[in-house]
Amino acid sequence: MGKEEFKEALFETVEVLIQYQLSTSGRKLVQSYFNDADGESTLDRAIEAIKKYTSEELPPPEARGKKLKAALNRLAFEAKQWDAE
Repeated sequence: MGKEEFKEALFETVEVLIQYQLSTSGRKLVQSYFNDADGESTLDRAIEAIKKYTSEELPPPEARGKKLKAALNRLAFEAKQWDAE
């Protein structure tokens, strides 16, 4: 169950960043980037996948809007839940 919530949080975060809803192929590409990403934790891998998909670094914390902060908080929570399984 935790993996599905995590994937939805990952897709939501990307959508907030690109300000557009991901297509099915876009979701598959983000998932592929996540599966191939290196990182010590699920969150590290997710951040790498996001950066690869958007071709940008995440904005610094002080430059993040409410929606992005909420999406990243949910992503971090779901990643932690998955790592705990």
